[in-house]
Formats: sequence, C-alpha cells, structure tokens
Amino acid sequence: MNSTIALLINIPTLLLLYVLIYFTQALSGKRQFYGISLNSDYFDKPDFKNLDKRFKSLVTIGFILFSIITLALIYGFNAYVASSIVPMLGFCLYQFVVYVHIHNKVKNLKSELSLNDPKVELEKTKIILDTKFINEKNIIINKFSIVLAIPIIAVVLVGIYMLIQYNSIPNTIPTHWGISGAPDDFADKSFGLILAQVVMMIGLSIVIYISSIYSLKSRAKLSTTSIDNSKKLHLRYLKSFGYTFLALNISCQALFINILIATLKGGNLNTPIMLSSTIIIVLSSIYLTYLYYKSPAKAKDAVYSIDDEDCLWIFGCLYNNPNDPSIFVSKRFGVGWTVNVGTTKGKLIFILPFLIILLSLLFLT
Repeated sequence: MNSTIALLINIPTLLLLYVLIYFTQALSGKRQFYGISLNSDYFDKPDFKNLDKRFKSLVTIGFILFSIITLALIYGFNAYVASSIVPMLGFCLYQFVVYVHIHNKVKNLKSELSLNDPKVELEKTKIILDTKFINEKNIIINKFSIVLAIPIIAVVLVGIYMLIQYNSIPNTIPTHWGISGAPDDFADKSFGLILAQVVMMIGLSIVIYISSIYSLKSRAKLSTTSIDNSKKLHLRYLKSFGYTFLALNISCQALFINILIATLKGGNLNTPIMLSSTIIIVLSSIYLTYLYYKSPAKAKDAVYSIDDEDCLWIFGCLYNNPNDPSIFVSKRFGVGWTVNVGTTKGKLIFILPFLIILLSLLFLT
C-alpha cells in the first residue's frame, strides 16, 4: 500500500462513517430521540432541535479532526496500516461519547418537561394480541430459519475438508489479499493458524445466522389506528427482511468459503466471487437500512410495548430486561436490532463474537 491508495481508501471510508452517524437520528424512527422515548411532536421543538444541531456539529468537528489525523499518519509517518485503523476507532469512540452526552441532555430535558407536560411521553396504548397474525409471522420465521441454515452447512463442510486436507496445504499460506484478489501477506503454515481461520469463519457464519433469525423474531408493533393494514404491512416487511437476510447470508458465506479455498490452495481469491459477494453485501445492507427505516414498527402510531420504557435501557443503546423474553429488539438510536442482555440467551449472543475472536487468538498462539 502506498500513500495514494491509503488516501483513496481511508478518507472516503471515514466520510461514509461520518455521514451515517450524522443522519443516525433521522433513521431512528418516530418513537425515540437520541435513545429516549419521546412524542415525535416534540422532535422539532426548539430545545430538542438545538440538541440535535449540537450533536451534528460535534460530530462534524470530530470528522475534521480525525481526517487531519489520517492525513498525518499517511504523509507524516507513512503509517498506512495505522491510518486505516486508528482514525476509524478513534472517531467511533468519539462519536459514542458525543452521543452519550446528548442522550443525557435529552433525558434531563424530557424529565423537566414531563413534570408539567405529560404529552411529552409516548402514548401508552394497550398491547394488541392477534393469534392468527402471530401464527402467520411464525410460519415465515420458521421457513427462513431452515433456509438461512443452508449457507452455514456449506461453510462447515468446507472448513472440515480444509482441516482434513491440512497436509496438502502449502507450507507458506496467504493471510491477506489485496483488492485484485492477489495475496499480499503470508505466514508459515501451522495447524493452529488453519484451525483459527476455520473457527473464525464458522463462528462468524453462526453469528450472522443467529442475528438474522432473532432479528426476524423481534417484536412486531402493530398500528393503533389501522390494525388490519398494519398486519399486512408487517408480514410483507418480514418477508422482505427474510429474503434480504438470505442474500446477505449467502454472500457472506460465499466470501468466507472463497477465503478458505484460497488459503487451502495458497493462491488468489476468486475475483468474480469476491467482487459479486462484496457488492451484494453492500446492497443488502443498504436495503436492510431502508426496510428498517420504513418498518411499521418504527411508526409514530405503533403500539406501546415494554421496550419503550427508558429505565430498561443503558445509554439508550443496550436493552436490559430479564422479564422480556425477546432476545432482539429494535435499536433506539440508528437502524437494526440490539440484543437483550437481561436474558441468559442475550448475554451468550452478546459475548459470542468476543469468544470467537478470543478462541481464534488462542489457536494462533
């Protein structure tokens, strides 16, 4: 990597991260404001609007600062690898601190207003239970639970085959590949290194699968104004989420298998598979963001549920409710779902990625 390539990769990536963070609240729906449950009629009130502007200005300052750090690492220290890691991690940490600061400001402002103005709270509507709707939803989820498992089986089989063929693997194996698919970093073969890669790929496949399934199982919040239409919308969006998760899963597993086979042969990645998988992953992620943004569960008139309670959230981003059987719930700030760390399964899912990384590092040593 040279300075030009580092610049062309790192600055646009940092810019993309900045844009996503800048518009995070706009993508968060009409039920929460910076992680706090709030009547959306108040989103444009001067006090809340000023806090939104403050968040965006602080994030912009951070983007400028870490862009300067990126340029300094590239041209001042020729630290190309560090320029890809340090500014990104630093900017993510910085924006989280800014978010927590604004989150606490919104929380305090809401508390002050609610003393004299109860309308600032979300309307506490009754929970709507519909057995037929729940059964239709479960049929869709069960179908995708089976279909989404197929790509994992493929990764597991390739991983097992790779371990069986250990003796036929070249003594020097690639550990990193460039944009063209050609290897640009190598290491001496060891069983620990091969096992670590297999464990990492299978583990990530399992994490992606679990995240997909439990996201589909997350609570559906029907509309309080048009129940029948809301049920149709929820089922339609659930199918759309399922098929998009399927495309995302297949693309990720294809990429993992491509890496395992390239390691097995000690050669290049299959460029068409690498490029097509990457493109589909990006497009699927964008479409998932769109679906989540348009999801009826995030609408202003969605039914009130237990996860709308502010006291059950840590900084408005981590759900902690041992009395809620839901493993995944919709995020309050941003798009997607977050795990309920109050349950045993939730805790296991939360620490699973860290365990996979730890096990891989142990195998490497």
